[in-house]
Amino acid sequence: MKRWAVCYVSSAATSLNEKDVDKILSWTQSWNVEHKLTGLLLYSDGNFFQVIEGEMNTVKNLFNNICNDTRHHNLIKIFYKEIEKNSFEFYESNFISKRSKNLNHEDVPYLKCLKSLDQSSQKAVRNILNAFLSDNF
Repeated sequence: MKRWAVCYVSSAATSLNEKDVDKILSWTQSWNVEHKLTGLLLYSDGNFFQVIEGEMNTVKNLFNNICNDTRHHNLIKIFYKEIEKNSFEFYESNFISKRSKNLNHEDVPYLKCLKSLDQSSQKAVRNILNAFLSDNF
């Protein structure tokens, strides 16, 4: 079975409020667990960052739906590729937001999961993660 990964950033629709974002994050977590997808979803200051990994057809179909979702716009695909194994295998759709202020971005375990990505993908994801988790974003 082929494995696939996608990573993107996007801007939330201005009509989304905190309650809407919480519903999205809750639904995403349960749906991804049910479909054996792993990854990470970040939300900060009106922006989403997501990594999704799993069975190729499931990930591709999900990403197609994400691209057509009107709750966000300005979607930028960072990578979309076949993978040998999941980088986030122990993280079933974890979520970090600015409300997770107790996290020190240097200690975030997700950064350690990036070792299986190629160097340019590692750098892009690391920079985005650090930006999302810093006070300067």
